[in-house]
Amino acid sequence: MPGIPVADRQATQEEVARHRDAIRRLAHGLELTGPRLRDDGAVVVHNPERGYRKVFRLSAAASDLVGRYVHVITDDVPGATDAKDL
Repeated sequence: MPGIPVADRQATQEEVARHRDAIRRLAHGLELTGPRLRDDGAVVVHNPERGYRKVFRLSAAASDLVGRYVHVITDDVPGATDAKDL
């Protein structure tokens, strides 16, 4: 991830929420749908394709935008069910 080491602190829900419109646009541009936000600051998206290339790209772009690591997961994992609209 350019500029943001993975070991850096993960962005909080509040930090991510401050950039919600831009993160929605980034997700849309990558054809990732339904962006939502978990209480721990992780972003949940639906990826219509196999693999995680676009998910990793969203994480990198969102991390650059927020200035902290933004964890992005897909909606097909157990921890995605309690996320709220971003």
